[in-house]
Amino acid sequence: MSAERSAGRDPLLDALGAVLEGVTFYDLAQRAVADTRVKVTFEELGRSKRDQLARLEASAGPTAKDAARPPGIFPLDVVSKVECYVCGYAVDTALMPTACPSCGAARYSFEKEIALSKAWEIAGAGARKSSDLFRTLAGKASGPSKPLLEALAREEDGTAAQADLHVAELRT
Repeated sequence: MSAERSAGRDPLLDALGAVLEGVTFYDLAQRAVADTRVKVTFEELGRSKRDQLARLEASAGPTAKDAARPPGIFPLDVVSKVECYVCGYAVDTALMPTACPSCGAARYSFEKEIALSKAWEIAGAGARKSSDLFRTLAGKASGPSKPLLEALAREEDGTAAQADLHVAELRT
């Protein structure tokens, strides 16, 4: 995040941007992937992000998310589009059809193969970046925003540690 972008901004807006990006990523990823274990993992991580969003909105107000900007923590490009593996027809993940409009292949022809270990690697990387951001923002915050941002940073530390454990288990 550039200094000019965050100068004079409410730290909660930057935190909201990161959390909204996480919600968007996990919702799209959960929809796009084929493996049920990965779907469940992304669904649980998305639920955690939605909980964070609710707490930030309670502090910043429900309209604050309109001014929030995503910082580029999560690899949205990996899950924002899906492609039919039969004919190559591409579509936004949010608009994934039940059958390919080009060749008629079933919905599963659009699903992405993301290994569970890769899902946890993505989650760990996102959590570490989010934690760093929340800590930086907490240093700029005052009042009730500061402890909220510190709590979010600790939660992300926990998610990163959980992700690291899962990756280690899956690699053995």
